[in-house]
Amino acid sequence: WRFKALQSMVGLCGRLGRFDDMAARYRELLSYMDKVTRNDASEAINAVLDSASSASDVSKLETIYELTLENLQATSNQRLWFSTSVKLAKLHLELGEVHKLQRLIRSLHKTCQKPDGTDDISKGSQLLEVYALEIQMCTVTKNSLRMKEIYPKTMELTTAIADPRNIAVIRESGGKMYMAEKKWEGAYNEFFEAFKNYQETGNSGRAKVMLKYVVLANMLALSDINPFDSREAKVYQDDPEISAMANLRTAFEQNDIGTVDKLTTNASYKILSDPFIRTYLQDLLRNIRLQVLQNTIRPYRCVSLQFLATELNVESEEVISLLVQLILDEKIAAKIDGTAGFLHVDASSKEEAMRFASLKKWVDSFERIHTGLLGKLNQMNPV
Repeated sequence: WRFKALQSMVGLCGRLGRFDDMAARYRELLSYMDKVTRNDASEAINAVLDSASSASDVSKLETIYELTLENLQATSNQRLWFSTSVKLAKLHLELGEVHKLQRLIRSLHKTCQKPDGTDDISKGSQLLEVYALEIQMCTVTKNSLRMKEIYPKTMELTTAIADPRNIAVIRESGGKMYMAEKKWEGAYNEFFEAFKNYQETGNSGRAKVMLKYVVLANMLALSDINPFDSREAKVYQDDPEISAMANLRTAFEQNDIGTVDKLTTNASYKILSDPFIRTYLQDLLRNIRLQVLQNTIRPYRCVSLQFLATELNVESEEVISLLVQLILDEKIAAKIDGTAGFLHVDASSKEEAMRFASLKKWVDSFERIHTGLLGKLNQMNPV
């Protein structure tokens, strides 16, 4: 009963905001941990940590965590020590305390290794938690080299009891890694897996964000796959923010640059309220401008650069940059006359050559059919 009474006192001090008294009573409570069952100890510690999370002074909260970890190490309650350390690591991550987070991740990783320093695969679910934390730290510190080293290891950990919450975090970070490398298709696949895992855990808010990233990567990859055809995505199709992304994708498919500009510049659609999406806006706009530009110049042999700039609603310098990319990618055969301000399109472009070659094959097929029919008619009606 003394244990239960102390637990109630600790919780009461927390609700009253008396965190110094809370820490003092908590020390006393921890001295009784070896006199109760591990389940009772675990429930008490989790209740205290939840109560302490309301502390406005983060140092008070860290004191509670440190007291907990010291006691758990002394009592060799490894499982509870690990889960409590993970909670503290998430707190350091949220506060951006990278150095403290690094130290704690090293300690956590050590408990998941064999004596020779290699990963203990039998502790796969714990390893995934550690790697999920480290991957998030790499994202914060922009340490792409370490991220590339860790990420393949997480894919090898196929433990059946893996927590989908950790898988979701890992896949999301993997998607962001691929986006930074402009590997759009890889990013699309990772974000879609993150979306499904967040949905599985009931985190609909994060799932909605991932679905936005899925659509973004899908457009950048110029994919024909419609992510809204999936059963999981249809759940969100009536959400205003998701609906705006769906309309953006439709406009992108139709090369409707006016609607794309409207959707991305109107704050009410909240598309650019996400800093991550905002980062890749220029890549997205460049993709659609390249497609629109290629379609615009198709009927011409000589066209004004200023006309093209007006059609795309961009500066002439941007038009020249886009044209250079189309020429280098062999999408068009043309020469830019920057002095006179014109684009001269080669009449014997690769695209036209392919079109005429296809027409020639078509005509040749008809001639063979015509010749064959004449031969049969002659056999039926010999002269």
